[in-house]
Amino acid sequence: MDKKRLREIIWLNCVCGHSPRLIYKCISLVGSAREIFEDSVDKKVLRKLFPSVSYLWDRRHLQEADEILENCEKNNIRVLTVFDPEYPDMLRNTEYAPQVLYMLGENFNINDYLCVSVVGTRRASRDAVRFTEKLCYDIAKEGIVVVSGMALGIDAAAHIGALRAGQRTVAVLAGGVDIVYPAKNRHLYETILSRGAVISERPPGCRGEASFYQERNRIIAGLSYGTVIVEGRVRSGASITAKYAQEYNRDVFAVPGRPSDPNAFLPNSLIRDGAVTVLSSDDVYYEYADMSCELENGVLALRDEIGDMGSVSDDESDKKYKYNNGKKSKRKQEEPQQKKELNLDGFSEKERIILKYLYTFDEPVHIDEIIRNTELDVSEVNSLVVILQVKGAVSQHPGNYYSLINNGG
Repeated sequence: MDKKRLREIIWLNCVCGHSPRLIYKCISLVGSAREIFEDSVDKKVLRKLFPSVSYLWDRRHLQEADEILENCEKNNIRVLTVFDPEYPDMLRNTEYAPQVLYMLGENFNINDYLCVSVVGTRRASRDAVRFTEKLCYDIAKEGIVVVSGMALGIDAAAHIGALRAGQRTVAVLAGGVDIVYPAKNRHLYETILSRGAVISERPPGCRGEASFYQERNRIIAGLSYGTVIVEGRVRSGASITAKYAQEYNRDVFAVPGRPSDPNAFLPNSLIRDGAVTVLSSDDVYYEYADMSCELENGVLALRDEIGDMGSVSDDESDKKYKYNNGKKSKRKQEEPQQKKELNLDGFSEKERIILKYLYTFDEPVHIDEIIRNTELDVSEVNSLVVILQVKGAVSQHPGNYYSLINNGG
């Protein structure tokens, strides 16, 4: 991206106080940072967004943007905008995706890796810490990049497990990538920089505030194909991360605990509500064993072409990937001779769309794939699959997969 456009995007972030929701609202109403920067936007629209039009043109915003760019260049901090091809595709396709990400550490493309986030309480039990380290060691050995928040407790254990496996790990921070918090994790931070990366939507020098952590959690979930909850209370940062993962239709995993343990309330409730139970690393890894992208030394080798991920970059519009939430449901090349004819009597028009789509597969299909290929709204599909289960036409499988019952015959 040219420096002029990058400067405009960072300037708009500064004007919006780096608030994800305000930035998103600006882009939704106006279209781009350039239109505001070049003063080509109706003043009535701007007054809906900012205290005053004069506030928008305060020279301090542009000065702050220039200082951020200078700081990043001086300290080798990568700046990725949502328009860049190396911006994480999984995150790009979420609501309120950061317009800018700051990345410090190794120079690698996150899109080449399968990321799984592992999060939990800061006040973790010794058993949970040991389990987390072993879990992340094992899945990292299989080529999965572990994502977490570098907090004390489970987050730190997740990073440590991946690092002990000699693999990359990604820490998503609430403050700037140059701010170590908590201070106790400085050595961990420095090790992550040498073997992975730290990421933030906040500019360098920005101290983390309480409200930033919830916003940070959406990035952790957004980067990942799935999120593992080890320990946590029902109202906690880990619960927010799990909530975002569910909203993004990503896999949710949970490690069960003793019913009497307050830190087991969150994972146990998630399992009750359909999360995948994790007793070992196999429970995580096998969810992605049939991916449409092969894991080769930790790098995803793209295999098929079926359409793009909805990237906003014009330069990337011709790059086609087959991502079925990271998984592939195989169509049969030849129709089995004894396959029953699909019976659509008694079903609504939209129910028939889903039934016809599932009929073309001989194995369960992930709900993301159904949403993407039927072009129905997320909320519609979520409601329709429940109705179809009640009608006895569709069966649900672990990991948000669905299939016809008896091929709908």
